Amino acid sequence: MNEGRPGGRSDVMAFYDSPSGKDKLRGFSLYLLRNADNRAKGLGFALAGNFYPDFLLWLVDDKTGKQWLSFIDPKGIRNLNISDPKFGLYKEIKQIEKQLGDGMISLNSFILSVTTFNDLLNVTGSTTKSDLEDRNVLFMDDGGPIYLDKLLAKALA
Repeated sequence: MNEGRPGGRSDVMAFYDSPSGKDKLRGFSLYLLRNADNRAKGLGFALAGNFYPDFLLWLVDDKTGKQWLSFIDPKGIRNLNISDPKFGLYKEIKQIEKQLGDGMISLNSFILSVTTFNDLLNVTGSTTKSDLEDRNVLFMDDGGPIYLDKLLAKALA
């Protein structure tokens, strides 16, 4: 994930190969796919401002076949406002999951911020880092093992 920036795809590979990653992913097949960024080829979300997340992280339970599909977008969010539609995709995706009515698939969306929490310009007042993490905004500067552990815990919850 996130070519040209620290972390990302190399974080996923390192996590996958680590003892912790092997333990967390035991019994799962993991697929990381690049999403096309246009309507003709990619998966996008009109209600989230025609947002095309960069990656699809697909986990499949090897025994049951249950699937967890997470739409992931690594990005700088320094200038984004907390009301930006991209920050609402985590809710929209759960509505789509309900409409599917298939208990064998779970949908999630995550923003992986390359911007540190302290560098955000439009997050003011009492909004905390934890508040953003509750909206599936995770911070890559926490380090791959930490943000990926949070991502997997949220996706598989």
